[in-house]
Amino acid sequence: NLMDAEVEPGFRASKFKTMLFFLLGLLPILGRIFRKVWAKAEWRRHYGAMLGSANYFKRAIYGRICEGLIGWHRSGRISAERALWLRQNTIFYLVQIPLAILPAGLHRFLTDGAVLRDKLYFLFVRPIKLYFNAPMREQWLRDMVQQGRNKHILSDEDAQTILSQLNEPYIQKYLISLVVHLMTLPVTQVVSVAVAGYFYWTHPDMPQAERAAAVAGILVLFQVVPISPGSFCRGLYTTILAIRERNFKDYNIALFLSYFKYVGYLAFPIQMTYRYPAMARFMASHWATDAVHIVPVFGERGALLEHWVFCLCYNWPLTIRQRMQKISQLRESLPVRLWHLPVAALTAAALLTTAHWAYHFNTGTIPGEENVWFIKPLFCLVFFVPLASGWTATFFAGGLSRARRIGAAAGVGLLIGVLYALGALALEKAWELEHVQVVVPMIWRCFVLTLLSAVGATITEMKLPNPDLQRNRIEFLDGLKKQ
Repeated sequence: NLMDAEVEPGFRASKFKTMLFFLLGLLPILGRIFRKVWAKAEWRRHYGAMLGSANYFKRAIYGRICEGLIGWHRSGRISAERALWLRQNTIFYLVQIPLAILPAGLHRFLTDGAVLRDKLYFLFVRPIKLYFNAPMREQWLRDMVQQGRNKHILSDEDAQTILSQLNEPYIQKYLISLVVHLMTLPVTQVVSVAVAGYFYWTHPDMPQAERAAAVAGILVLFQVVPISPGSFCRGLYTTILAIRERNFKDYNIALFLSYFKYVGYLAFPIQMTYRYPAMARFMASHWATDAVHIVPVFGERGALLEHWVFCLCYNWPLTIRQRMQKISQLRESLPVRLWHLPVAALTAAALLTTAHWAYHFNTGTIPGEENVWFIKPLFCLVFFVPLASGWTATFFAGGLSRARRIGAAAGVGLLIGVLYALGALALEKAWELEHVQVVVPMIWRCFVLTLLSAVGATITEMKLPNPDLQRNRIEFLDGLKKQ
């Protein structure tokens, strides 16, 4: 629909005209107008009538405004009542045209007083009411459960289980903590805008372009850092709560995750997994599927992306939980084995110490933060050593319980860190290096290796094959052999 059928043969016969028509299309705004005037007779008549008739010009502008208002309404930028009002007050429509480059939600937030009040109430007033009003918190959870059922992300059985647990003390405690997490939502944005504004007003001597770039950099930095003012407030609240109640067990996951941005919003839903698995799966999937709507897919909400996130937060944990229960039942009949733990620690420590020596042999320096040795193509393989030790610790532990298997893997990682630190210290002493550090490198090595070993054990627990599938495969092979 870029040209009329009558002019098409002329373009087919002239490569020059076709190339010129193509180049005109590369011009912003004007290129589209020149193309239509050239190759569309109705558009030539339209523009000619606009230039020759004031009445037609007014009608065309009015029609263009109505067309723009219809597009804004369909995209959610304005309400139907607001569209009718802007049609009668065109000056306000013209003022809002620059805002059309913003996302639809932000455009409506800045121009619609009712939406602005509702949003401010949702961010600042509603969380405070939820914190002090227990019936309101219960109704909030009931509404979320109903939304989950309407969107078919929650089964009727899980919904009944969640509603039956509403009056339990830990549910109220977790709901209050979740409300506090919601109250910290605007903290990072407020702090980032305040810091950017302070920088802007305190550096009047900077060139305008550099000052604007610095302000934009500050705002972007607050969005990408892993720990932000809002996440720090969440982590501080969780830490104070655990200390005040002298209860680390019920906050051990949230205590760590709360300090991190974005994923911290799921800290308490994940924390509830052990005590309330149905509610934890639903809360994680509910918040995650809502959050994924900020990712546009061809300008709309991506149903496939939302389904993938739901499976990640709900179906996959449920499948893993069922498989891990069957594996635990199967392991109960096996004897407990611990002899492999020191063997895994000694082997891993020897490999890491050898890598330490090899790095010094090849570069003449010792591994450290300043040379970022762990990202070198060869030496990045050392990350797989503690992961492999975690796999060994849990895979060969026999009838040891799951919690003790992961704890044993963490203990192996701690032992690896100590042995590796001692081996590296002995090598550096033998190389007669100056200013050899002992305590700080040992602390970091123990921390990182303990964490990676526990992660390796956890991944192993989640990746162990389903005993039912193994049993079916064995029976199938036995049947083939008999045939």
